[in-house]
Amino acid sequence: MTVSRKSTYPFWTLILALAIVQFGCPNGGGGLPDPSAGLYHTYAELDAEMHALAANHPGLAQISSIGKSLEGRDLWALKISDNVASNEDEADVVFVGGHHAREWISVEVPLMIAQHLLENYASDASVKNLVDQSEIWIVPMVNPDGHNYSVTTDRLWRKNRRNNGDGTFGVDLNRNYSHEWGGPGSSGSTYSETYRGPSPFSEPETQAVRDFLQQQAPKALISYHSYSQLVLYPWGHTNSPAPDEALLRQMAVAIADAIRAVHNVSYTPEQSSELYLASGDTTDWLYALLAVPSFTIELRPRSSSPGFELPENQIVPTFEENLPAALNLIDWAIQQSNVTM
Repeated sequence: MTVSRKSTYPFWTLILALAIVQFGCPNGGGGLPDPSAGLYHTYAELDAEMHALAANHPGLAQISSIGKSLEGRDLWALKISDNVASNEDEADVVFVGGHHAREWISVEVPLMIAQHLLENYASDASVKNLVDQSEIWIVPMVNPDGHNYSVTTDRLWRKNRRNNGDGTFGVDLNRNYSHEWGGPGSSGSTYSETYRGPSPFSEPETQAVRDFLQQQAPKALISYHSYSQLVLYPWGHTNSPAPDEALLRQMAVAIADAIRAVHNVSYTPEQSSELYLASGDTTDWLYALLAVPSFTIELRPRSSSPGFELPENQIVPTFEENLPAALNLIDWAIQQSNVTM
């Protein structure tokens, strides 16, 4: 096809029209085609899926925004419980993902945990038992602005999209929490991938997670990341052991064992600082605040090849191997809550 600049429409208008014909026209015809992440979820797709889960399971699921990102996107949380509209005296367990934009698999695993719980509640007695005795919270994408940028512009973008005012953008949200903020494993340079921000909780995304977790006071938390196939527990800011190091290590080993039992894929349990020192991260902050077991699971792959760009055919097996560990953690939290009641 030859396009003449003397066509009825200007050249670039015609190119846009052809793109709309091929990919569809979003927002009632008012803009460019929606970005695509293949079988991974974009922010818009995640938004739609979480609302659909809540709509399709009204007695079990309730969606709410815990805050907004710098660019105004809602940070969605899905609550799952048998009396979901009530705040019952039950164990709260939180699964969170997407602190780092390029770690797309970290969004998929918590989302698929939510799907599994809701879609199997009526047919699986063990799932029903867990949901009936707990309040489960899924926050799959803490960094929607960065994630969107990684889809549309830079696949390996890590941080949020803070304009640092010096030609650089982004704060590492997992270095922006207040416990030992500014310590080793974080950077004061705006150019750094681990730039910690100008102050603790300077970012609206971490403020939202802080306020949410303080309100819910969970009994346990998993923060999903990628990659390296690790089960990490506090502390990350120091090589010194945490007060409950024996319990945390025992639980991390149990999580790794549950993962390996599914597809015989090994995740290594270790104190976070054994990977590298990291100050101001989510799990150190929550553990310091509430002394509850808080884990970072670094998902597939093991190595930098393929690194953050995990092939789509590994999404489902990565979820499958992490599901039993998540269910076991919910059960552990229920048992602890029953003991202390």
